[in-house]
Amino acid sequence: MVPSASAEWFLGQDLYTLSHQRVLEGKTSEGFDTMIQAWQQAPDEQQNTNLDGLLKLALTEDCGRSLTQAVLPSWLSTLSIRREVVQNLNQVMLKLSVSGASQKKIDEVTFTRWPDQKYISTSPVLEKNGDFTAESSRLEKPIAEGLYKITLTNNEKEAWSSWVILGAPSIKQRIGWKDSKNWRIEHSQLPNPTCPSPVLSINLYDLNDLSWTPIWTEEIDGKLPTTLPQIDVPDGRYWLSVGLIESRWQGDISILDIQRITRPIDFQLSLDQKQQQPEEQK
Repeated sequence: MVPSASAEWFLGQDLYTLSHQRVLEGKTSEGFDTMIQAWQQAPDEQQNTNLDGLLKLALTEDCGRSLTQAVLPSWLSTLSIRREVVQNLNQVMLKLSVSGASQKKIDEVTFTRWPDQKYISTSPVLEKNGDFTAESSRLEKPIAEGLYKITLTNNEKEAWSSWVILGAPSIKQRIGWKDSKNWRIEHSQLPNPTCPSPVLSINLYDLNDLSWTPIWTEEIDGKLPTTLPQIDVPDGRYWLSVGLIESRWQGDISILDIQRITRPIDFQLSLDQKQQQPEEQK
C-alpha cells in the first residue's frame, strides 16, 4: 500500500512527514536518509506500515539504485542480502544470508536489526576466487521489515558498514508443487516495472553427495516454466529444488527475496528411451 497524503501521520511536522515529502519531490536519497532516522525512533504499528509503504513508493523510481549515494569500498566488488523461505514436503525453513565478492579476505560479517538484535555475526565461508557467504543460524520467524546494519571486516582490519532497510516479507507463498515434476507460480498483480523480472532457479542434487553441489542447474527469466525439462541423468533418486527469486537494489547492494520449494524425485528412463541410447551408454 502506497502511503496516503491524507493519513494522520502525514499531517505532522516530523520525520515521517519529511521523508514522505522528499520522496514525492524526487529527492529519493534524502528521503531514504530520513527514513533511516524515522526507523530509529521506534515507530508504532501505523508508522511502521507507512514507512514500509514509503519504501515501496521510493523503489518505483529505479528499483532502489537511487536510495543511497553510498558506494561499496574499493575492496568489495559485489554484495547481496538474501531472505529465503524453503518449503519442502514436511517443513518450512527460513534463511538469511549475506554474500559477495572481495579482493581482500573477509574475516567477519555482522547483520543486526536496530538497535541490537544480531542475526549474523560470524566468519564467512570463503571461496578461492574471493566469493564469500555468511548465514544466520536457524530462524523461527521471517525477517521482518525494519532497519538493519551490515558490517564487513577484512583481514587488514578495515571495516565497512551500511544501513539497510528491508520491506515486509511476502505473506503469500507464490510457488508450490502440483506433482513431483510440475509446479504452479502465482504472478504478482502489480509488479514493479523498474525492477528485474522474477527469475526461476532450478537445481538437481545427488542425494548421495553430502557436499550438496548441484549436478544440474538452470536459471530462467522472462516466461517462467512450470514443468521440469528433459534432463539426461542416470536412473535414480534425486533432490529437486525450484526457487522464485525477486530482486531489487539499495544503491550498490542487491537485496533478494527467494521462495524455494524442494522435494525428492525419481528419474527412470522409459523402455523406448533406453532403446534409443547409444550402445556404449547402456
